[in-house]
Amino acid sequence: MCQTKILSWKDQTLISQCDECQVIYIWHNNLMLSLNKDEFFSFKRTVGGLSFYKHCLPFPDGEERVILRTPNQDISFVFAYEEYELFKDSIDEAIHMTEVYALMQ
Repeated sequence: MCQTKILSWKDQTLISQCDECQVIYIWHNNLMLSLNKDEFFSFKRTVGGLSFYKHCLPFPDGEERVILRTPNQDISFVFAYEEYELFKDSIDEAIHMTEVYALMQ
């Protein structure tokens, strides 16, 4: 894997970017997505446009969760409300940091 700089780290989500190839890595628990910049911004629009309460489902443990599909149709994230809000915040912070790093170059 590339040498990366951390763009955001909130709770169980860490988002980093390779300085050379510009790939953005979204790590959540034991799952990692590798996205180019266009894919990352598209993923951000998907995450930002998904209303938790309109799309949540009751899970067998009694907690409501939202299912967030990834670019790979076989892999999805599943979030309780607080987890989902932290995940969205982390993505927003990562986008902000990509803009900051771009200005610094």
